[in-house]
Amino acid sequence: MVCPIFFCKESLVIEDILAQNGLAPDIDDAALGAAYDSCPAMHKSIIKNAVGFAYALAQTGMEPVSETRRFGHVERTVLDTRLDWALFTVDSRRFPLTAVFSAMVQALVARVGILVVHVTGPVTEPFLFGCDFLSVDQSFTGEPHRLLAVLAEAGPGLVVDLAGLEVDFPRVVRPEADRYGVRVQIPDSEYVAAYRAVTADAQARPHAYIAYGGEPGSAPVVMAEGFLGCWVWDVITPATFRHTTSFYA
Repeated sequence: MVCPIFFCKESLVIEDILAQNGLAPDIDDAALGAAYDSCPAMHKSIIKNAVGFAYALAQTGMEPVSETRRFGHVERTVLDTRLDWALFTVDSRRFPLTAVFSAMVQALVARVGILVVHVTGPVTEPFLFGCDFLSVDQSFTGEPHRLLAVLAEAGPGLVVDLAGLEVDFPRVVRPEADRYGVRVQIPDSEYVAAYRAVTADAQARPHAYIAYGGEPGSAPVVMAEGFLGCWVWDVITPATFRHTTSFYA
């Protein structure tokens, strides 16, 4: 089943390039489909909550545009275009899955050509469900450098390093995991238990970035109880996934 809120991705060309270089996904459609069917409903709800929230906030109306402005005797034209691909390196021990999928939403809203995922660490049922829900069908677990080399030759793209792999690429967004701790200050419930199960691999971080159920000022981002699992990124937005070129005349 495909998440209905997202756009069709023009991904066949890059998928073909990966295949021609012997790079077939290590996680196949059967594994994704099985997880979609077997993942507990409450776990699905946590992920859907995070995805729906991220999608709602990302609707800025921004599209690739060309804008020309004059500053005195200088004319500047700025052209924004969509990236052909985005590679997400994922390790659920560094960032909770809700943060990972919220980041992927930004790329989908920006209409990136294809999302490719490289996984280190646990490959859990909620992770597979989320990938299926977001229609991510290129997921790899092997050595990432050859994968990145092939993508780099395929067209303009971006690496979102949520695994701390220190990949070598000109355009990398690499949030510092220690800055993104989570504090849950909500009474125990079935829903809280589901959230803890979905994010069980994530290590405790010293600095609270999101506080669920906290008071204003208790963290940079404070979420009411009904938003448990939702995630607001401060360094990843749809604009992150644009290729911007400036011309001066």
